[in-house]
Amino acid sequence: MILKIKRLTTQIFSTLLANLGNIGIKTGFCYPFFYCHACPAAIAGCPLGTIERGVYRGNFRWRLILYPLMIIGFIGIIYGRAVCGWMCPIGLLQRATGGVARKLRHQYAFIKKIGQHKIEKHLRYTKYLLLTGLVVGTTAILGFMFTDICPIGFLTGSVPILILSPGKFTENIFFYPAMIISILFIILILTVERGWCRYLCPVGAMLAPFNRISVFHIFVDKSRCIGCQRCSDVCPMGIDVPNMERDPECILCGKCIEACPYNVIEFKRN
Repeated sequence: MILKIKRLTTQIFSTLLANLGNIGIKTGFCYPFFYCHACPAAIAGCPLGTIERGVYRGNFRWRLILYPLMIIGFIGIIYGRAVCGWMCPIGLLQRATGGVARKLRHQYAFIKKIGQHKIEKHLRYTKYLLLTGLVVGTTAILGFMFTDICPIGFLTGSVPILILSPGKFTENIFFYPAMIISILFIILILTVERGWCRYLCPVGAMLAPFNRISVFHIFVDKSRCIGCQRCSDVCPMGIDVPNMERDPECILCGKCIEACPYNVIEFKRN
């Protein structure tokens, strides 16, 4: 319970901090998580949007490319993918929808089968394809693509601007595609717990490899584990916790630690 409260506190604080633009604060910083700089209250830049500007149509501006990568890399080496579980505002949103997704999973067999299907683990590679394909590849060749259809940008940028300044908002050709994708995003996180983090988040794809080498990680004492699977049952990322070895999908939320009745799971620092 203590971990749960701590995590909620840091998530709320991080979300409030990311939206200090409401009181006129703006920075040249780049978020270490997924959040749209187009949000009227945003104080920093989206790491993906910054990278896109750095590779736009092959005109490589290395400062814009390296800056967010250095921020992600620095945090990733220390905390791995913990940013997803402890700081990201979109993670906080999925925390709010997670209860609905978990309830639906227990009530409807076909939804439960989605998470257990053998193809599910392969779908998790989609986020890497989005990162290399839409964020980098397509932008370098054709121009902005991911930014124009990003559901997070639509929900935190387009919608607030439309509400706050309806007369000044100008729709472009990507408005309705982005709206449809945003609706699908909402459906996804309501039916699959942490569905965005699991399958589609490019920032998660950037942070995930650091789980292999990060200073902080989740450790399972397999010599004492009895395989009750209570930890796996509560894992929002659908990980087989007793058998994981620094799994790239782990967001270090600590729910498995709280669920373990034998205290064989812990945060560990190398």
